[in-house]
Amino acid sequence: MDEEIVRLVVMLGIPFSFAGGLTAFLITYQGYTRGQNPDKRLALKMALRTAFAAFVLFVILAVGIGFCISKVVAQ
Repeated sequence: MDEEIVRLVVMLGIPFSFAGGLTAFLITYQGYTRGQNPDKRLALKMALRTAFAAFVLFVILAVGIGFCISKVVAQ
């Protein structure tokens, strides 16, 4: 039962993590290209780095929430 809840929360969290990473990419890319010195290579590099970090953070949060929910349900 506990593994099923964690799996469900992670399966629901992955698309939202992807959406959060995509949003972070778009915001960062737009910010770097509209800055004082627009450099598309730097903007792409920084936006990809930010998107990856946001994606990983949201996946970790989804897994953590899944474990917390499974502990609450188990009690």
